[in-house]
Parts: sequence; structure tokens; C-alpha cells
Amino acid sequence: MKRILIAALAAVMLVSFSGCSAVDEMKDKISELVNPTVTEEPVKNTTVINNSINIGIYDFDTFNPLLTNSQTVRDCMQLVYEPLFALDENMRIVPVLAKDYSVSPDGRQILINLKEGVTWHDGSTFDAYDVAYTIRRIRQGDTTYTNALSLVSTHGVVNDYSVRIDLNYSVPNFVALLTFPIVKYQTNMKMDSSYNPIGTGPFRFTGPITKTRFGMSAFEGYRDGRALLDNVYIEQVPNADKYRSMFEASELDVMTSEMVDLTKYMPKGNINMYDFITNKLTFLGFNIANGIFAGNETRMGLAEFVNKEEIVSSILYSHGKAVNIPINPSSYLYSDTNTDFTGNISEGMPHLGNDGWGADENGVYVRERNGIQETLRFKILTNKDSEEKTAIAEKIASDLQKHGILATVDAEPYEQYTALINSKNYDVFIGEVELGSNMDLSPLVSSAGNYFSYGNTAVDTLIGQLGMTQNEDEQRALFQQLGDIMLTEMPFVPIFYRKGSVLAGASIKSGIAPSVSGFYRNSQLWSKLG
Repeated sequence: MKRILIAALAAVMLVSFSGCSAVDEMKDKISELVNPTVTEEPVKNTTVINNSINIGIYDFDTFNPLLTNSQTVRDCMQLVYEPLFALDENMRIVPVLAKDYSVSPDGRQILINLKEGVTWHDGSTFDAYDVAYTIRRIRQGDTTYTNALSLVSTHGVVNDYSVRIDLNYSVPNFVALLTFPIVKYQTNMKMDSSYNPIGTGPFRFTGPITKTRFGMSAFEGYRDGRALLDNVYIEQVPNADKYRSMFEASELDVMTSEMVDLTKYMPKGNINMYDFITNKLTFLGFNIANGIFAGNETRMGLAEFVNKEEIVSSILYSHGKAVNIPINPSSYLYSDTNTDFTGNISEGMPHLGNDGWGADENGVYVRERNGIQETLRFKILTNKDSEEKTAIAEKIASDLQKHGILATVDAEPYEQYTALINSKNYDVFIGEVELGSNMDLSPLVSSAGNYFSYGNTAVDTLIGQLGMTQNEDEQRALFQQLGDIMLTEMPFVPIFYRKGSVLAGASIKSGIAPSVSGFYRNSQLWSKLG
């Protein structure tokens, strides 16, 4: 019995020394059953970022960017089509489809060299014939950009990547007007709702998804690199009210100040607002043919009574920028260093005195001229259909009345308002003009014709010289001379330039940078990733 036990122990020892790995494996298996080992794997992020946005259109007629009458369609087609040039935030010219340009010494011939290697979304190659075709269709009057090229006398192809444009006379910064979309050679120019847009821009139109929803995707062959967004979807909505409600519900990701009056509308929710200064100038214009305003000292004196800063803050709710000279203050051409736009009564009165005006015993400004006593009394004509312009007129009239100047407001319906201005049958008026992208002041000051019966050959000469140079320093110097003349001649009182805005939902983190070139400028840089 003892021998059997010893033998058994020996067998166990043999197993222990010669087969320990098998025993260990058995113990490990038993241990796993009792206390199973949990292997921790890294937690995977299952959140998928939908790198797409929704934009809206209304008043839809056609996707042809040259023919559409809808501002919202023109905006969204900026993602598909490109111009020869764009303007940056300081209104400097930026080549887009153009490579560079030159201006002849007399300013009447523009030679534009184009970028090579640009591809249309259908794979064909962009060249000078596309540009010449676009310009021809615009000049024929088929488009919404025809006025921009009204001074072109001829144009033509120089070679596959150069075009020439001849002008009737020199135009300041003419190439800044070449910001219209370039369409492909022989593009269908009918007002067709089924038009299929083919551009060179960062997004390619992919077509209808439903009757009211369309798709665009990042163009993989875009020469400046693929857009940061993958897709942009276009929602066709019935009107601006529906657009606003969809934006507030985050069904649309962007909205512009063209769709809503930001002096009355307060955006709701987590909204970012991107402002820029438009070329829309509001002013107080004098009828210089009226003897009261014939003297520039009178006009300069009255200008000092206008509190521009208060107009901008209280009537526009700061959606404007007050100015003393008629040049966009965001432009590299702006030279005025004055930052006080509140008016200065103490400076205004001496100017009036220099023209013979003085306060009588009742505090009313009068003067004697040619043996006849005149009273400084006039009407401020305004558009009755515009609450804003009427409020501006009433504010100016009220301020003038406080200081003995008998100004009243004549608010007329729009058609009568414009008829009185065109016939020069007014004293002064509140007006607004949208200047061209090239900041040409000719519509306001050229002796060839303006609203105010104003003429100055020195001003005409300066405008002509501006068309003969593309040198920034020379341009700036000429515009400064022009601004100085306006401050002393004062045919009209610049009040403010209106601001434009892009409102974006929180989903778009960066990249929005609107300018005079367009609300949707730089769409290839829009990003949901920050």
C-alpha cells in the first residue's frame, strides 16, 4: 500500500515537472470560466459629420446665371460659375479666371490674359472663346449684366488664352466690372427652367433630387483644390417669408440681407452674422439750379447740420457706415481720416455766413440778394413708399428747424418722386445709388449728366485719368483729389454706405467672407469643421 502511494506521488511529480504547461493551461481555462478576462477596445466615434449644407432660392426662373432675374439664384450660381475677376474685402481686384491684364496708355483698350488648365464641369477646357461668347451675349442685351458693358465698343479673341476689350472712352478701374459669371461657348441663352448649369467653379451641379430640391457636389477637378464641403443642396421655396422661417428652423443654413430687412428683423438662435459694406450710397442731393443752393458755401454749411452717425444708429440700427466723401470706406481708395460724423453746427454757421445768410430777430436764416430778401426755406423730397428714407428726411428737417432753417418734408409716391428728380423739379432730395464695382462716380458728378445740375471740368479730367492707370498709388492719389473737391463743392451730402450681411447657422464654422463681389464669395472655403 505504501509502495502504491509512493508510486502515485512520483507520477504527480512527474506530471508537475514534465507537463507543467498543460496544467497551467488547465488552470487558466478554469480561471477564465470563474473570472473571465475583459479586453477593453477603444471606443469608436460613431458620430458622422454630415459635411453638407442647404441653401435656398425663390422667384426661380432659370439656373442660367446671365439670364436669371432672381437674386437668390444668382447667389447660389456663384458656387458653380466664376468671373474673370473678383473683389476682395478691400475692393482690390483679384484674378479668378483671368491670369492678369494690362491697360493701354489712353485707357481705352484692355488686354486680358487667361489662366490655362481650367476645366469645365463636363471635362472640356476653358479658353478665350468662352469669354468672348459670354461678353457677346451680354452686349447683345440678353442678360442682367448688359449695363456693365455698355461702354464697350468692340471685343475679340487675341489667341486661345487672351481677349481684348475696346472702350468708347476710358473708365476708372474697368476690369472691376468684369465680375459677371463666364458661361461656356454656345450655352443655351433661353429663359429655360430646365437649364443645366455647367461652370468652372468649386461645386458641380448634379441635378434635381425632387421637384423643389437640387444637388451640387464638390468638383474634384477644381484647379485650386477640392472644396471643403462635400455637397450643397438647393431648396426652392415660395417666397422670402418661407425662406426666413426655414432658416430659423435650421432647414436652411444661410440667409442674406437681400432676403430680409435687418433694421426690422432680429435673427433668432445661434446665428453668426458676416457684414461687409456694399456700394449702395444714401445721400442728400441739392438742386444747384435753384438759386438758394447755387453757392457751395451754403451747401457746405447745410452739410454740417446733418448728424450722419445718429441717422445710422437710430434709423439703420448700425447697418450702415457714415461717410463724408462718396467713396466706399472699405475700399483701398478711401482716404478720409475724419472719424466724426455727428455734424458740427459751429462750423456750418460760418459757411452760411460766407454766402450772406444770417439769423433774423426770429432766429430764421435770411439774406438779401439783388435787392430781394430770401429765406433759407426748402422742401426735402423723399420716397413716401420707403419708411427709411422718409425717416431720414424727417430727422434732417427736424435738426435744421432747430437752428432756424425752414426745412420741411415732401414725401411722394415712388413714381412721382422719381419724376420730380428727373425733371429737376425739387429743392433737395434723399436718394440712394448703387455705384459700380469700379467706384466710378460719373453718375453722380460727371458734367455729362447727373441728378444735381453740377459740372466741373477738373472732376471730369480726374475721372478720365483714373481710367488710364492700374497703379494703386496713382489711383489712390486721384481719388483723394476727387474726394477733396467733393468736400468743398458739395453737390450732394454723402450720408452713409449701406451694409450687407450673410447670416449663417451654427453648422457653418468658418470661411464665409462676403464682399461687393458677392454674398457667396469664397464658397470653396466654407467649412463645417471649423
